[in-house]
Amino acid sequence: CIRDRAALALNLSALQEGEKLFLENNPRAALPLLEQALYENPGNERLYLYLGVVYEQLNNPEKSIQVLRRGLNVASGLKDTMYFNLGNNLFRQKEYTLAEQMYSNALEANRLLADAYLNRANARLQLASYAAAREDYIEYLRLAPDNPQREPIERLIALLAGLLEEQERRKQEELARQKALLNEVLNSLKNASEDARNLSAGSEAIQEQYDEIDIQD
Repeated sequence: CIRDRAALALNLSALQEGEKLFLENNPRAALPLLEQALYENPGNERLYLYLGVVYEQLNNPEKSIQVLRRGLNVASGLKDTMYFNLGNNLFRQKEYTLAEQMYSNALEANRLLADAYLNRANARLQLASYAAAREDYIEYLRLAPDNPQREPIERLIALLAGLLEEQERRKQEELARQKALLNEVLNSLKNASEDARNLSAGSEAIQEQYDEIDIQD
């Protein structure tokens, strides 16, 4: 019992000290303490999140992704933040499709997570999903109207609107061109069908000649 209490005290000390260093933005000193605390408390979702952020701060996105994915197996109240941080790591690795999915997962867990809309919009911009990116930027400003980045985001929204209008104009022009080509081909098919009818009529006359020959025989 004494040994168990000592182990518990040591564990609490590692957790508390690691958390303190983490909150003081000292990731290198916090790392070994948080790893020790997680080893002793594998069901503590907060530790996975702390470690994920620490590895991210130490420029080790692969390890951060690994820890956060493990954390999702035990997460309940912090799923949105874990998915969000997974998306951030994947975005930095230019895995934009996977990053977009992680931000979407974060928003499924918490529809009010404003930063997830902003970061998903940035990922969608990289994927050339312009309409969806514009919708996310608009939703972000709705949730965070006083954000200091409001002006450049509003410029992005306006630029995307112009880009989408231009895409639609070109699409309509291309559709009109394709339709004209189809009509041209259709007209040529009509002419060919008329030729076929004339040939058919000539064939009937030839058949009658053969029939007359058979009768004479």
